[in-house]
Amino acid sequence: MATTSISKSIPAPRKRARGLTITINSIINAKTPLAMGCFYGVLIALLLAALYPSISNVNLGAYLSSSVISGLIGGHITSFSSFTAFLGLELYSSFYGLLFGGIMAYIGGASLPINIENGTLDLALARPISRTRYYLESWLAALICGAIIGLFTVFAVWLDTLLLKNADINWQWLWITQLVQWAFFFFAAGLGMFLGSFINASRGAGGAAVGIIALGYLMSTFGNISDQFNWLLKISPFYYAPAIGPLVFHQLTWWHPLVLVAAGLVFGIAGLVIFNRRDLPAV
Repeated sequence: MATTSISKSIPAPRKRARGLTITINSIINAKTPLAMGCFYGVLIALLLAALYPSISNVNLGAYLSSSVISGLIGGHITSFSSFTAFLGLELYSSFYGLLFGGIMAYIGGASLPINIENGTLDLALARPISRTRYYLESWLAALICGAIIGLFTVFAVWLDTLLLKNADINWQWLWITQLVQWAFFFFAAGLGMFLGSFINASRGAGGAAVGIIALGYLMSTFGNISDQFNWLLKISPFYYAPAIGPLVFHQLTWWHPLVLVAAGLVFGIAGLVIFNRRDLPAV
């Protein structure tokens, strides 16, 4: 008897995921600080909308004109003449760079070391993935996190305009202010990537990056408060990321944010060179 053979089609193997897989994984690894940044941005903006009707009726001129307050917020506001001024004081002052820039610095600093700690870096580099690609995609992930935090903040400000009458937000200058702060995020991410390129502990690298951001804030504060320490201003990154000036007074020195971008590039490229040349620890 003749036998007939039935040919079975063997499914083709799935192709390995390509594209920005390292970037996506890095964003997933940073989900906790990213979620914190988005949450606090929305929370602060919505709280300001709730507090503004009562705060706007209080005379705080003497309090706001104090040199100490000006040093703490990184600008000069004499009154809450509009909701924009209130935003500039409570959200888009130097505290914005300190809080959200610190989160960005931590994300950048922990991006590489966290993969060393869990062993996924060795597995990734065992595949045809270069160290340069791994580093650049991790850096890109940190920058995307900064863009997400900024978009959530702007979305919350838009919600404020629905809650308040005559919020008087100049959206063009608000976006300019947000871009200035993103330049600060670029600097913070580059600084974090630089420290993470040679520090093996994620908390150590992220904490060191946050510490440098905090040091920059202290330098800016003391430089604004006392003429004796005025020289500290121009070596602080906060000096080149003004928020109150463009948001409230519609004034901006155009090359100041470029200084932050250039410094972020220097730190990021230096970290890339170190990461390519260093010996990775065995896990």
